[in-house]
Amino acid sequence: MSRKRIAVWVWLFLSIFLIASAQNPSQEERLLRVFEQTGAKMNHHMLHAGSRTPERMASEDLPELAEQLADELDLGAVHTQSRTDGMRYEAHGKWNRNLQVKMVVINDRLEEPFVQPYISIRAAGHGPLNQAQLVEIRGRLFHTLQKFQIDTSTHFSIQGKLSVGHRVNRGDREKQVDQVIKKLGAEEVESMRTERITSVSAHTPLFNGGLKTQGGTMNLQVAAKVGDDGRQILLTLGTPIITIEY
Repeated sequence: MSRKRIAVWVWLFLSIFLIASAQNPSQEERLLRVFEQTGAKMNHHMLHAGSRTPERMASEDLPELAEQLADELDLGAVHTQSRTDGMRYEAHGKWNRNLQVKMVVINDRLEEPFVQPYISIRAAGHGPLNQAQLVEIRGRLFHTLQKFQIDTSTHFSIQGKLSVGHRVNRGDREKQVDQVIKKLGAEEVESMRTERITSVSAHTPLFNGGLKTQGGTMNLQVAAKVGDDGRQILLTLGTPIITIEY
């Protein structure tokens, strides 16, 4: 197949995906839209999928599985590492200048001939992320997960800075967290409030699934922290939880 024909098929696939996404936005897209509405300047984002394979497979076949995943994701060579949590098969690469992708296959049952390895695929970026880029990254990741029959549940986190024009106080942090929760029609489940951080776990009917905690089921986490200069808020959103440092 010629490069021109391949380019046409890729364009058609992305066009269909974009149209469907616009009509029925994913929860990651909804979260990104709300983040954009806050006016914060994004500096970090991460889309992560992690789960065990649905079926057991021979331990000796894991290197081949890792190679196949790395090839599908256009990553570099697979490296094998022996750690306390088991044997790890890792590969790294870039999907664009600011997006680092890491794939890990973990065998934590070395004594067993047949295992269900844990597979982690993480796409972490720096700088801004728009809706079209998110759709492309998410579509590419989901295509791989579905092809290899891996659970398509994901964690998505966004982080950025918001200038308030004065010394940040608790009211500023509470206001930003409250606005995000209201825009997503969520209800607070649990929270942590300190001198510098307001972090709220909540549940919104707009998002699927969630994690069960002592306070209930949560599928949204919002954190507002005083920035280093004291005049900015470090705003972090995540579904179902935040998976980047805040």
